[in-house]
Amino acid sequence: MIRVLVVDDHPVLRAGLEAVLRAEPGFVCVGVAADGAEMGRALHRTSPDVVVLDRRLGDEDGLALCATLRAGDNPPEVVIYTADDSPDMDRRARAAGACGAVAKERDVGELFDALRLAVRRRAPAGASTLRIGS
Repeated sequence: MIRVLVVDDHPVLRAGLEAVLRAEPGFVCVGVAADGAEMGRALHRTSPDVVVLDRRLGDEDGLALCATLRAGDNPPEVVIYTADDSPDMDRRARAAGACGAVAKERDVGELFDALRLAVRRRAPAGASTLRIGS
């Protein structure tokens, strides 16, 4: 099972992602968070394999949170979930340490694919960047 933490400031989106993850075989949503502080507490409680992290969390920058998270010891992989579907956003997400970016307008199957690829990246033989939806 792929352990996923969902971090987004919109309650309906968090609940929706939690529901689709619950329904998809191979995934378990181990927690949800609305901001960086909640994410930090949830990370310690849940030890996810991958974090779905919103690009904008109110006044917080998801890319900055990603960079901080990825700089730690044995961090989970991160997939940025964003309204911005540009190649520049994907480049910026990867520069921050994420596996890549998935646009919220894309089919949920693309998010599932990104999460699966992110977890494979954790293994040394699977180390690579990913671009979903190009």
